[in-house]
Amino acid sequence: MCKVTSRLSPRTIFSLLVLIAVLSVARCACGQSDKDLAARAQATALFAKALSVSDLRAPGSPPFEMRATINIEQSRHKPPIQGTYLLEWASPEKWREEIHLPNYARIRVGGKNQYWQLRNPFYEIQPVLELDYALDFLKGLHVWSEPGAIAGLGGFKLHQAKVERIKSDCVTLIRKGQQGGGDYCFDPVKGVLVLYRPSTEFSEFTSFAGKLFPGNIRVTQESAAPIAFVVNSISALASAAPTDFQPADGSTSWPSCDDPDVLPNGIQMPAPVYPIAERHAGVEGTVFVYAVIGTDGLLHNLQVLSAPESGLANAALAALAQWRYTPETCQGTPVPVETLLKIVFVLA
Repeated sequence: MCKVTSRLSPRTIFSLLVLIAVLSVARCACGQSDKDLAARAQATALFAKALSVSDLRAPGSPPFEMRATINIEQSRHKPPIQGTYLLEWASPEKWREEIHLPNYARIRVGGKNQYWQLRNPFYEIQPVLELDYALDFLKGLHVWSEPGAIAGLGGFKLHQAKVERIKSDCVTLIRKGQQGGGDYCFDPVKGVLVLYRPSTEFSEFTSFAGKLFPGNIRVTQESAAPIAFVVNSISALASAAPTDFQPADGSTSWPSCDDPDVLPNGIQMPAPVYPIAERHAGVEGTVFVYAVIGTDGLLHNLQVLSAPESGLANAALAALAQWRYTPETCQGTPVPVETLLKIVFVLA
């Protein structure tokens, strides 16, 4: 048996626990009673408020520049890996984003319904995929703030939980099929998103142009290095060179959608077969795989980022070749998205 959980994000991380699993999610009866309709409206309102107070890039917003520091934790005896982040945003169709880490650089330049990306290698590295997911939290708010979105789920649950000693209002989303949805928790006064379980915390909010953006975003993934994204400044974009918004030679084009209709969702996710040799040898561990969820619902450009050894990596790839999704859509059109897949092999 297996347990499959997923992030509700275009850069989704799927955890697949091989050999033993328990699928336990709290489900609610989502009928058409007045109580159910009121609960849906309350959940939708939490997402809508968080979006309204946090979206620096909403149409009509003033141009801004964001500078941040990236810290990727290593082992106890090694200093963190440090990098920088820059976003120059003039409009939804005119922006530039840069991420720089040791031996890594990525530049994106935005245009109408697309952006151009320059990086090497062709696939994304694991820490940046996880960081992208955290920075894309507004996409989730966009989707779930739509009145009909929660109605299409397998279920949802309203509850409260303490986040940094403050009782927060939370929504557990339960997607249909094998996948869990996770918890979104919101500050009861400010309305901002403060936690997405299982992996991302938002705190120390910075004010700009009447909006509140998290000044500290912390990503904690099991079997992966925790990542801290610390905003150094958000200021008005006084000026920018015209060349800043021109794609660099060698860039590749990707569709851009800040306000998707739906997020990717796995609909067929068979568990991998635990290799006999590795099982007898007691080999366990986690396989991380980069992939693109295509417009056809299949996984493309599979690339193993890390694995305990080749047998488990090959078993993971064989299973992923059979996975199927409903793709992300933007204004009704399917779009490809990059994702990080996490498959955990554990012996009883």
